[in-house]
Amino acid sequence: MAFSKTVTLGNGTVVAYWSIISIQAVLLPAQALNVYLGGFVSEAYAATGNPLVTRCFQFSATDLGVEDISTVTQAQAYTAILARVNDATTADPLVDATQAGG
Repeated sequence: MAFSKTVTLGNGTVVAYWSIISIQAVLLPAQALNVYLGGFVSEAYAATGNPLVTRCFQFSATDLGVEDISTVTQAQAYTAILARVNDATTADPLVDATQAGG
C-alpha cells in the first residue's frame, strides 16, 4: 500500500512514489514505532531500494490504537502516516497522497 504523491524536492528532483522502507519498534523506555518512508521517482525506481529522500514518522501505541507496538502491521503503519499527513493542523507535502499500485 505505497502512496502516490508528486513532491518537488529543494534540488528540483521530482518524487512521486512513497513506500515504507523500514519499521522499527522501540520498546524501552516507552513503546514507540519509527516508520521510515522512502520517496522514489517511480514505483519501478523503488525496486532499486535507494530512496531519494527519507522521512521518519514516530507513533505511540495510543496513536496506533494498539496495546503492543510490536503487533502493528504495515497496513496500520500506512494508515497512521496518511492520518498524520492529512491532519488539518499541518501543511505536510504529502497531504492528499493516494494509494499507489504497489
